[in-house]
Amino acid sequence: MSGLRIGAHRGAMAYAPENSLAAFEKAIEQGAYRVEFDIRRSRDGHLVVIHDASIDRTTDGQGVVREMDLAELKKAHCNGEPIPTFAEALECMRGRTRMLIEFKDGDIAEQAVRQVEAAGLVEQCTLSSFDEPSLLLAHALNEEVEIAYFLVEPKPFDAGEIIERFAAGLLIVWPVAATAEYIADAKKHGLEVRCGFRDDLSYDETYAGLCKLADMGVVEFSCGRPDWIGRMIRQYEQ
Repeated sequence: MSGLRIGAHRGAMAYAPENSLAAFEKAIEQGAYRVEFDIRRSRDGHLVVIHDASIDRTTDGQGVVREMDLAELKKAHCNGEPIPTFAEALECMRGRTRMLIEFKDGDIAEQAVRQVEAAGLVEQCTLSSFDEPSLLLAHALNEEVEIAYFLVEPKPFDAGEIIERFAAGLLIVWPVAATAEYIADAKKHGLEVRCGFRDDLSYDETYAGLCKLADMGVVEFSCGRPDWIGRMIRQYEQ
């Protein structure tokens, strides 16, 4: 057995509105080991689960998240699904799957870490951000919370240096940046490696990518169709 793992991107977003509780439920139903989602802060200080800076694309409402109170945000829906709070997402997935939480605002690391601690979910959560100071702060606040580091484009990569700076436990690599050398370096230093696929790829295109990356040593794969990833893993392991 290869031990490959199923990931989900914004939940099972191909089957339910992205970053919704319904998408998280569907991802769990489809066997996701780890579910990725995004958080931002509302005007009145609540952390909410949404990718974009505004609600325009993903809901029937309009407005900028940081300029709206939680009550306003809760009035917006996508196919009947409201924007979840961070607390609601944590409770939805408590004890059911791991969570990969991406900070979309640069000033929410402390609030997010404290909320994860208060929920008693430190061991279940991995924190990520493109804002490196946020990762450093999160680690400084609680060394027990796992940190994920993004490698999204070809550039010099030193796994030892990444671990020294962030104490990272997970490397999230995009296919364009994935090389056998980098993945081998990550694995040698104890980093697990996760890779995601775009949802506009066909099944065969995604499977070809999964096989190539699994051969390199990637262990976790993600897209908006966790059921596809599960099926592909079974094919690969045959």
